[in-house]
Amino acid sequence: MKASTNPIVRVATFALAVVTVVTLVACGGDKPSEGSSILESSVLVGKPWVTSVIQGNLPPEQPLVTDDLYTHFNYDYLASCQLVTSSMMGDHAGELQTQNLKVIKNTSKVSHDLDQLRIFYNQGADTERLRQTGLAEVEPYLARIDALNSIEEMNALLVADDFPFSPFIMTYVTLSDTRGVNIVAVCPNLALVDTLMEGGVYYQDTDDPDVRDMMATALESSAAYALIDLQTLGMDQDGVNEAFGAVATFERMHGKYADYNGKYVREDFGGMAEGVRNSMFTLDELCAVSPNFPMRETLNKLGMGASPQYVVTPEWVAAFNGIWTTENINVIKLIAKMNVMKETRPFRDPTTSNAVLEDMGRSVMDTETFAYEACDQMNTFSITLAKTYIEETLGAGAKERMTKLSQDLIDTYKGLVANTPWLGEQSKQRVIEKLDHITLNVLEPVGGYYDMSGVELVPTEAGGTLLGNYLKLRQYHQERVSAMVGQPAQPASLWYVLKPTLGNCFYDSSNNSINICPGYVTSLIYTDDMDDQDLLAGLGFTIGHEISHGFDYQGAQFDAYGTPNPVFADADVDAFVVKSSSLASYYSGLEVAPHMMVSGETVVTEATADLCGMQATLELANKYGGTDYRRFFRTFANIWASTLPEMYLPALLLDTHTLDHHRVNVNAQMFEELYETLGVKEGDRMYLAPQERINIWGQNA
Repeated sequence: MKASTNPIVRVATFALAVVTVVTLVACGGDKPSEGSSILESSVLVGKPWVTSVIQGNLPPEQPLVTDDLYTHFNYDYLASCQLVTSSMMGDHAGELQTQNLKVIKNTSKVSHDLDQLRIFYNQGADTERLRQTGLAEVEPYLARIDALNSIEEMNALLVADDFPFSPFIMTYVTLSDTRGVNIVAVCPNLALVDTLMEGGVYYQDTDDPDVRDMMATALESSAAYALIDLQTLGMDQDGVNEAFGAVATFERMHGKYADYNGKYVREDFGGMAEGVRNSMFTLDELCAVSPNFPMRETLNKLGMGASPQYVVTPEWVAAFNGIWTTENINVIKLIAKMNVMKETRPFRDPTTSNAVLEDMGRSVMDTETFAYEACDQMNTFSITLAKTYIEETLGAGAKERMTKLSQDLIDTYKGLVANTPWLGEQSKQRVIEKLDHITLNVLEPVGGYYDMSGVELVPTEAGGTLLGNYLKLRQYHQERVSAMVGQPAQPASLWYVLKPTLGNCFYDSSNNSINICPGYVTSLIYTDDMDDQDLLAGLGFTIGHEISHGFDYQGAQFDAYGTPNPVFADADVDAFVVKSSSLASYYSGLEVAPHMMVSGETVVTEATADLCGMQATLELANKYGGTDYRRFFRTFANIWASTLPEMYLPALLLDTHTLDHHRVNVNAQMFEELYETLGVKEGDRMYLAPQERINIWGQNA
């Protein structure tokens, strides 16, 4: 459940990770010595709950529901997962693959899209043919890169019609206003990290050596598969280490500009909106900022050369231009090869990489999963798989029911806003206008998925290969997306960057939309016979959370049409920041391990969305009437049940999302329904005095 912040400036959900690391070091006191356990006792009593998401840290007995709602309702599940990393959502995540494989293998179901999908799947499942082919199809591209001696030669290769890759920049359709037209965003294509997920977070500047060490460790972990690709090319461990250092140094020169790293302070409110306004370029202006790189020719090759405007982080493109020189040609060639290997990874023989993974103690995909994953890519058949899952598993009524629930929550939110005493009338009107204009992309983008009827793959018996057909599919998708450029704004742009089978929901501030991906809707979240109460406690909370992202610190900087204009009048910003900052302060008081506190500043955006989502969900439950709140809180807690080894705790604290037990307990204790239903009273660990409870919206805010 991650919010997409505005893709125009690539404000990824991980953009505050550096702040988290700094906080962990700064507020930690004496840090655990090297080799010691983070948890100093079998049961860490935090403030006020045990950190039961960490394996080996479960209380010996089930706690009272009045002391720890999360652990009480999840005790048996957590006890069963003390030796296996698990989560309730993760346990259900494979349902989409399981259900779709039934359809793929049932050849009595016939359609053009399924026929093409089966060709591709069967080529992915042909392990013997893949093993015989090895890297033979990729090597000619790698050899052309190896032969380059200057940046001019690299530029010529990148724009050549017979070189199908774009190893250094990514483009996608976005928009600056839902009343306008689709435009193009341009961002760096990093080799060691995923631009759209981590971006330049690992490359942010810091003078603290401890922070640098932690970030380097996180980067190396993120880059594991990229480094395995180098081993697949025959590079020994010393060579891999040297390459990693060279690429990290190069990427650090420009990668740190991929994301915006703002702080949650009054003085900075509006900074993101200003950043967006400063990120608009014409093609001539963009080319002028990057004269060393063949920007115009590259964009034309990608079918993106006709955009009326381009969105790019100016600091990134200026820094990138400065290092795009013959002096850096060797590392530039290395990155080009790594990105070709990364893109082709799902479509070539995995034997060598599997051997490396097994040596590292990591699991590898079986043949069936490898073939399915090849199909489940944005540029292959993720659209077909999403549509198949909706039609065959979720059923015809799923979209209608989820849409109604979404609209009910939007209407509930409007009522809360209208009764909020700290918000001025002008701001109320703007917030309600934004709620009125939310686009609901439920299970599919508005207008439906684009057509794949033009796909014609080459069967194996006719000489077709998995990689060759991938390149055909890639070109087909590229043409479909590039045809949207300059057309009336499509309020679902991220659906053409992130595959719809993604197990997530998100809010996109660039088009003021709520997006419910089919991959998120497992039987844990929705079934035809699930009653409204359980649907509300699970999917309802998620939808409420995503609506709330339109009015958190980041989303509030964009208006009803996705335009970078803050939604709150200036007179209300102080009250808004004070409200949300109080929640940040509360989280900062939670200890999750000895000397290790939550960084409230880091989690505040997601925590605010959680809190407001819970408020809207409970308000709607009151409207529905007849709600069994004990059951409601049990369902809510069950969905977020998870366990992880102790070693992952520092990584968890780098995330902008709160720990799962905090997500449950903190939000529940803010509302009277918990106290009335479960009998929580002063002295219980779930108790929070009325004057300390935090509401952002409504008459009690």
